[in-house]
Amino acid sequence: MTFSVIVATKNRAIDLERMLPTLASQTRLPEELIIVDQSCGEDTRKVIESFARDLKVAGRREPVIVYLHNPTLVGAGAARNVGIERSRGDVLVFLDDDVLLESEFLHELLRVYQEYPDAGGVSGVVTNYTLPPRSARILRWLFWTGPLHDERQDLYWRADRLRSHQPVRVRRFGSGLMSIRREALADERFDASSGGAGAGEDVRVTWRIHERCPLLIAPAARLFHARSEAGREPEDWIRQDAVRHYYLYHRLWRKGVVNRLCFAWLNFGYALLASAGSVRGLSLRPWRSFLQGRRSGLERAYPDVKK
Repeated sequence: MTFSVIVATKNRAIDLERMLPTLASQTRLPEELIIVDQSCGEDTRKVIESFARDLKVAGRREPVIVYLHNPTLVGAGAARNVGIERSRGDVLVFLDDDVLLESEFLHELLRVYQEYPDAGGVSGVVTNYTLPPRSARILRWLFWTGPLHDERQDLYWRADRLRSHQPVRVRRFGSGLMSIRREALADERFDASSGGAGAGEDVRVTWRIHERCPLLIAPAARLFHARSEAGREPEDWIRQDAVRHYYLYHRLWRKGVVNRLCFAWLNFGYALLASAGSVRGLSLRPWRSFLQGRRSGLERAYPDVKK
């Protein structure tokens, strides 16, 4: 079973320079590393060239390094699609450029594929997600129901306690730390029209795969998310959450009575939270954030519809 690691990056040469050594220190190196660079300058190219030289000096078995530079690509989804087309591995491993892998990360992914040959994809866990306050967890349990419930979060919050736990079946992955068997991916591709990070195109792809074959999270495959702020929009959780869920609902879940009721209930939750935030802050900003997120999510779900 061969691995192709695909990393989409843009103007984050420093972050990539930190990440690549953790890939080189894997107990099981990938056969192929594909970097899809959307940066305007040459900084990323220099990092890749330095990384290749260091591998040779260290005497490590060098993966085939494919560097693709295309500043005209818009969004990580489009970059990942380019990487998919150039890849040759049996398993495609998608990593963000600002993660730091533990040395057994790829080995643990491979072990799960060997133990669960019907698995369509295997993901790891993020070890540095902070457990939210109990009130926030209760609200998520109450309003994010049905297909909107994200079972990954509890696994990330309990990463240390679950280190030796058996793989857990889930319905979605995040594109920063996931792998997919090429046969399971088939003709599925990331939605290049959905915009930037956080739009939910990774969930859309992996949700469709989970409908055909199991997706598993391996708690022993671990990484630290060093969350770069380069290229990110200012934090505004209600807007970002609305963008993602409006996009996913209209692309995936707008069918069946249960799904429609779950989405209506989520919108009721958004309204309550926006109203409480507006009263507490004596400002309509929370409501504006929700409405902006709703509009942006719909635009991403229906990019061909004229405004």
